[in-house]
Amino acid sequence: MLYPAKVMRASDLEKHMGLSRGTVSRLVHFPGQKFAWKNGTARNSPVLVDTESFEKWRLQQIKISQGGTV
Repeated sequence: MLYPAKVMRASDLEKHMGLSRGTVSRLVHFPGQKFAWKNGTARNSPVLVDTESFEKWRLQQIKISQGGTV
């Protein structure tokens, strides 16, 4: 999948992929993920997502769910 930018806000990712806020929130808080981080220390700081790392992780998750090996 192609993304408009290398790093995107989680809210922009919701709009681009058509995912719900809850789905993106679960992805961002998935244990061990390394593609999303909080930008700043404020409670309302945006969550940023490295789209290249996210796409690799997403494809890996699909492969695992289909019974493939990592």
